[in-house]
Amino acid sequence: MREKLIAVLRQMVQQHPLTAISPEQLAVVADVSVAEVRQTLGDPENYPALLAWEQPGETRERILSAAMQVFAQKGWQKTTLDEIAAAAGLTKGAIYWHFRNKNDLFFALVDARLQRDISPVDAEIREAVARAAEGRPEEAVTELFAQAWGRCAADREWPRLYMEVMSQSGDPEIAARLQSMYRHVWQVSAGFVRVMQEGGLTRADIAPETLAMLWCAMFDGVFFAAMANPDADVDRMARDLIPIIWRGIAPSILSAGAPVS
Repeated sequence: MREKLIAVLRQMVQQHPLTAISPEQLAVVADVSVAEVRQTLGDPENYPALLAWEQPGETRERILSAAMQVFAQKGWQKTTLDEIAAAAGLTKGAIYWHFRNKNDLFFALVDARLQRDISPVDAEIREAVARAAEGRPEEAVTELFAQAWGRCAADREWPRLYMEVMSQSGDPEIAARLQSMYRHVWQVSAGFVRVMQEGGLTRADIAPETLAMLWCAMFDGVFFAAMANPDADVDRMARDLIPIIWRGIAPSILSAGAPVS
């Protein structure tokens, strides 16, 4: 919808001064409701910034960085888009170019963090498989999770912010976005589990999707433990907990005869 309205707005300014174009006129030409125009583009004062856009990718990152900064200072609920725009040195119209509302902005931050945290996992799993092939599978899995949990808990402000938004899951839009996010995370994690199973890092007789949900539940637990306990040593947690869980997830050739240590 945003792209459509911007395109119509660009066409209209070829024939009329921008200051003369109202949301009502834009709605008629675009064949949408006035409410949709206002919800998507904001007030007419935003129109110049929307049309003057030159570096959308770079500025989008600028907005995300400013949003994280203000969210961390004030909390998600108390933060306004005006405050984020001010922190980024932009107009609110610039925010609306990329993000429909504050929820949209928050989940863009979630997507960015997921990409950051997931991107090293392929290489880490390959390294773990190589270590398992040397006869050290338990050590390999422990190190794999220690690395991932360390990334998960590195930013102690993020778990607090994430929990604040989770507490608003009664909002239908937030609930739908959370559901979609978890489906995506489980799907990606199931792909990682398949590689682990093929490499002898975990049992092959359990559905990857089931193990993916288990791993994600564990990550959520570490995530919130790091928030509640700022001094928590997640590396130590991994090295204490994974060996215990290993007895239940080891490939059957190991679990059948491996001594309990």
